[in-house]
Amino acid sequence: MRTLSFLLWTTCSVALGIWLATVPVGSRTPWEHARRMWAQSGISLPAVPGLTGPRAQVERQAQAPAQGRTPRIAERHTDQERDAVNRLVTRGAGK
Repeated sequence: MRTLSFLLWTTCSVALGIWLATVPVGSRTPWEHARRMWAQSGISLPAVPGLTGPRAQVERQAQAPAQGRTPRIAERHTDQERDAVNRLVTRGAGK
């Protein structure tokens, strides 16, 4: 019964999303109406500083794979951590 309920709710959610994105109501989709009302309300969401970075750094990272080179990843492990990992790897390989 739970599976049937889950499938029913999932189907309804997907159908609602498709309807919001495709069916025109008053020459616009409901999604376009909502976006327009949001823009006119003047309410803006605060920026999340963790998601935005310096533009130059983002551009370099985006261009690195295109130029055929991979960006270097800085390792932040101490010598003690490396030794512990090496002991685990050698112990696991001996089995």
